[in-house]
Amino acid sequence: MSSGDYVPTIHFSVVILTYNRQACLRHVLSDLATLRYPSIEVIVVDNNSEIPATVLQSEFPNFKFLKSNANIGTAARNIGFMQASGEYIVSLDDDLYGLTDQSLEALYRYFQDPKLGAVCFKVIEEATGTLTNWVHHRPAEVFENRSFPTYEITEGAVAFRKEAVARAGYYPETFFISHEGPDLAFRILDLGYEIVYVPDVSVVHSYSPHGRASWRNYYYDTRNTFWLVFRNCPFGFGSRLLIRQTGAMFIYSCRDGFFRWWLKGVYDGLLGLPEAIQHRRKMGRETMKRIWAMESDRPGLMYLIRRRLFQRGIKL
Repeated sequence: MSSGDYVPTIHFSVVILTYNRQACLRHVLSDLATLRYPSIEVIVVDNNSEIPATVLQSEFPNFKFLKSNANIGTAARNIGFMQASGEYIVSLDDDLYGLTDQSLEALYRYFQDPKLGAVCFKVIEEATGTLTNWVHHRPAEVFENRSFPTYEITEGAVAFRKEAVARAGYYPETFFISHEGPDLAFRILDLGYEIVYVPDVSVVHSYSPHGRASWRNYYYDTRNTFWLVFRNCPFGFGSRLLIRQTGAMFIYSCRDGFFRWWLKGVYDGLLGLPEAIQHRRKMGRETMKRIWAMESDRPGLMYLIRRRLFQRGIKL
């Protein structure tokens, strides 16, 4: 599509969050520049990188570049979401590429269902060509090529109905990173929308560890579990979720030598409960029925022990 072509309606806004990964970002933007889909805009949100992402603006003059005044974590996605003109928002990390015109056409068809709030993509690891970033509570080897409802959101590989994410209140500003996906998902579901995983829309993860501290998962996963539960969950489901996830992180942190970060996560999680409770919107009964139905496919304890306990390290 030439710059002079008339674009009647912007269906999709592709919002990319970046931080200190200029080479990865250039790769993603070069990939997006090849798209021919007639109604798309690309928005880059720079999370206060040391070298601003705007240095690439001359290479990609048709893309919009925005900047956060500080590194505020995943909440910086909200900056791009609020500026988006599209009916649907595709959220990408700066090390994820491979979105195609066919993918956008498929997403547009999916979103013709007015109840659909978000679509999670399949993520393929660049180095191996295998599935990665699997966050859904189902056995990947059974479900990776099947569509299903979910209460997880793959934050850097997902498409939203803009109306749904705006009504849900966007990503929480206090989480920084980790569990912001299910927090937003719970609120989207509680508005009556659906969230699905689809295997026919996929992206490739080049996985750049730059800017990722080795302790961060053990700390943020633990801390934010407290806030996720107290912001959204009824007592029964919330208690189960809190015990399961903080217990798992305790085991991983002891195994990998990050126990003090787990302990700090517990301390800061409890310390932040008063603010989390201020934002509490407990999910309703009908929403919980849908979530419990999704839980019916959750793998058992022995499966998790075999798959995770002896797999050193946790990669997001």
